[in-house]
Amino acid sequence: MIRCPICQKHVLLSAINEHLDSGCQKFIAITHLQSTTSSALSENDCNSLLPTEQRRSKENCKSTGPSASVPGSSKRAVSQPDSNTTRKKPHTGLATEGKNLRHAPLAEQVRPRCFDEIVGQKSLIGPNGTLRRLIEQDELPNLILWGPPGSGKTTIARIIGPMMRRKIYEISSLTTTTTEYRDIVTKATHDGRNKSIIFCDEIHRLTRPQQDIFLNAMRRNKITLIGATTENPSLNIHHTLVYKCRVFTVAKPTTTDLATILRHSLISQTHLKSSPLLDDEFLQYIAEFADGDSRTALNVLEIATDLCRRPNMTKEKLKHSLTKSLLYDRSDDQHYDTISALHKSIRGSDPDAALYYLVRMLQSGENPLFIARRLIVATSEDIGLANNVLQTYATSVYLMIEKLGINDAQYALAQLVITMCLSKKSTRSYRGLNNALAAVKEPGMGDLPIPFHILDRRPELLREADRVVTTDSQQSQERLPSTSTQGFLPHALKGRKFLEDTDFLFKRDPDLSYG
Repeated sequence: MIRCPICQKHVLLSAINEHLDSGCQKFIAITHLQSTTSSALSENDCNSLLPTEQRRSKENCKSTGPSASVPGSSKRAVSQPDSNTTRKKPHTGLATEGKNLRHAPLAEQVRPRCFDEIVGQKSLIGPNGTLRRLIEQDELPNLILWGPPGSGKTTIARIIGPMMRRKIYEISSLTTTTTEYRDIVTKATHDGRNKSIIFCDEIHRLTRPQQDIFLNAMRRNKITLIGATTENPSLNIHHTLVYKCRVFTVAKPTTTDLATILRHSLISQTHLKSSPLLDDEFLQYIAEFADGDSRTALNVLEIATDLCRRPNMTKEKLKHSLTKSLLYDRSDDQHYDTISALHKSIRGSDPDAALYYLVRMLQSGENPLFIARRLIVATSEDIGLANNVLQTYATSVYLMIEKLGINDAQYALAQLVITMCLSKKSTRSYRGLNNALAAVKEPGMGDLPIPFHILDRRPELLREADRVVTTDSQQSQERLPSTSTQGFLPHALKGRKFLEDTDFLFKRDPDLSYG
């Protein structure tokens, strides 16, 4: 008796072909094998039924083993295999891990254990992928994986450690303290001959002192750092750390990739009770709505399987129920909606609303440097000439967050927001720049000739002009007004005014109400 490779049900070996031909509906054995030996034999017999290419891929995944990392500041070491002995419990023990995964989210249960199981990312980790070649040649550099949420950054990092037979420490910048960083780096530098790997998720949230801890170990070539970020490394990570690392872009999964992942999850996870509602058309709907986030797609699929158990459930009801939950899971929309609400609260001089949206973003894990950057922009756009000092103030708060971290700088950030709300507002410089930009884009206005009287002259003429001005001050005073009356704009723009006289445009902001 063996286990079917498609439905995982027990079938007599002599009836396996008929079972597969019936679409896994017939020739199912009533009794189940319980012994460990029979189970192992069944798995081997089952694998022999797979095509050669799939069987080889599965063997490669087994050699890689499960993830050798643990969330948080704890570690999981990759054991060095001995050619003369059999590993009893690879890494942490498959039995224990299997029990834990039964209660884990679906996204964790189906997380790939080797590069061959990852859907997409062929240019990076495919058979000829750039990163995969470096790993196979044992030339892993310090690297930063940059990509959108749910693109597979953490999965790739967790696979690298076991592939290279190195210890890997997984830490999160959201939950790990500076003291824990030092302890982990110290422990990693004394692990043995092979450099240990430290994987830091959300690395863009590290403060400058925390980044320096890694830099010191990297300069001494004691560790290999793998960072994961959703933000542009050049803008959000200190340039010295970026310079020491190679940045690899993890592409956003396509809709086809997500549909493939969802289909594979339904087949491989026997505890998911499949429903006629979860057909290819519905899986495609989830993939399109997830918008490149595989974690969101799998979470929605898990919710959908539970909803399908309800009586009188239809596909339209299912889509309606999922749409409401998806609207709150789309982090990108919430991300921009909330920062827009903060910006408009400042523009409307409402400190209470501004503080609410500020705290809401910080509590949801928003990058405080992103908030500070937007506030710097707001000082120019909405406050401008009414309070020029605020731009310098906002820049200093940004640097404070970068140096100290948000825990120590959150009050300074709140103070900046309140000050901006209470300050006078002016959009003259903002509108003046836009008026000039619009003029340059007009046909023929971008390359108008510069007036002759303000062009640079030959050096000898300039020296002569200086001599005249310095020797005859009265004449120079008489000449200055006549020179300035000629104007400085090109002739075609003469009389055109870009900087308006009023602090605000006469039009009212449609998003704000006025008493």
